[in-house]
Formats: sequence, structure tokens, C-alpha cells
Amino acid sequence: MKSFSTLSLALIGPLAFSIIHPVTAAALPQPHNPISSNTNTTISIAAAATRAGFFESLQSRSSQTPSGNQATSASNPLTTKFIIPNETGPSSWSCNYIAQSITSTSQGTSIAIGKKSRRKQFSCGELISRETNLDYGRYSVDMISTNTKGHVSGFFLIAPNGASEIDIELTGLDSTVGWMNVWKNGAQHPVKIPLGFDASKDWHTYTIEWRKEYLAWYVDNKLVHKRSDVATLDPRKNLYKLALNSWTNKGDDQWAGRFSLPSGGKEVKTQFRNLRYIP
Repeated sequence: MKSFSTLSLALIGPLAFSIIHPVTAAALPQPHNPISSNTNTTISIAAAATRAGFFESLQSRSSQTPSGNQATSASNPLTTKFIIPNETGPSSWSCNYIAQSITSTSQGTSIAIGKKSRRKQFSCGELISRETNLDYGRYSVDMISTNTKGHVSGFFLIAPNGASEIDIELTGLDSTVGWMNVWKNGAQHPVKIPLGFDASKDWHTYTIEWRKEYLAWYVDNKLVHKRSDVATLDPRKNLYKLALNSWTNKGDDQWAGRFSLPSGGKEVKTQFRNLRYIP
């Protein structure tokens, strides 16, 4: 899903090169049948993990965008809670992460696509939580994605070296579906889930419930997918990281499509707010 700045690499090592992987249509399985939209199933209450929960509103009283040295400065409000990679990114993408792509306002934090990179065709962005000792539990965030072909919005947990990864991905090729994915040792297991709405139009809450026995994904607190066939790593022995990103797909596939900036000045950005962990 990502590549990191020098600061990021120093802090979290080789986790940089897995995260949201573009895949070809041939690599994707057939969609599983999601649980009916009228289900009464809600997020379960499970045994407590070993660490406390946390909450980050991702909202500020005034517009704030990291710039220059602020991208790695502890004095910047965003960088006290998040690592913000700058001018780096996977070679297979058409964008590099640029700190200036990220703006925090009273409405939330947005990661915009632009032309700010000196090395790639486009600029994009990522926030990596500085929370440590992540454990089993429920991770959620509110998002508004886009309906721009080739644009990808991501929310995920990842272990060192990409040995394990748990994703929620929204692509602009079809903003009425979500991809719930889990990786293990380089093999992915994505499932295409009809959302029942257009994810680019309004705020919705996306949740990963990570347990030793199973993984479950929720949209607006309703269970949409659950599985126990792909094991994750023990978080007490493997230091997972939590991240949010917005990036551009290079391949012309049936998963996201190839990105190009829309004409007419249409802004392409993912909006995030209310990042939360509940043990």
C-alpha cells in the first residue's frame, strides 16, 4: 500500500511496500454474497484486548496543511498523531505521497490528488497512526470517497514486511461497492461487497473487527462480511500499523481503472474523520 519517507522508514522499518496493492481483474475472486442490507446484525461486544482504546476526530478548528519541514515536525497537529510520508511511494503507482496533499479542517481531514510531486505524474497522500502496540479489536473511520476512475481510498492494518494486512478499499471505478481484503504472505483474498449507496456522496462508517478467531467488516455498523479462513499474525508479537490513504492506480484494470485528472477542475480527494479503536 505504500512507501514511506525517511522518517517513516526509521520508525516502522520495512512495512512500507505492501499496503494497498493494485490488482488485475483476473486476480480477483468472484464476489461473495454480502449479508442482507436489512440485517439486524451489529458490531459485537468481544473480549477486551490488552491496550486501551483511542479516538482521533481528524478535525481541526482551522484549515491546516503540513508544508516544508512541518511535514515531519512534532509541532504540527497532524504529525503529533500521524507519520506523514513525503515525496515517496510504490513504483507501481502513478503518484507519490506528498505531505501537502493533506488538509485538516473542522469537517475532517482530506487527502487530495494533485500535481505536486516532482518525481511522479500525480501527488497523493497517507496518514500512518503513531499509536503503538495495536491489538485485536474494532478499528473504524468515517470516509467519503470519490467516483473518479483510478482513484483509491484505503483504510488498513499492516504487519512488518507486509506479512499480514487487513484492508477496506473503495475505488472510483464503482463507488457503490467496497473491497474487503486480507493478505497473508503476499497472497490476497479480496471480496467485493455491494454497499447499497454511493460512497462518494456522503459520510459512512467503515469498520474492521480483528479477532484471533475471525475477521469481520462492517459498514455503518452493519456486518457485511466475516471470515475465519485466513489467519492473521499475533499482534503482541508483530507490530501492526494503522493507516489511511488516497492514491492513484496506474493499471487499466477492472478493479480501479487507470487514473487521470478530471477536466474542468473537479477536485479528487478522500475525506476522513472519527478514527477510532475499541478493544
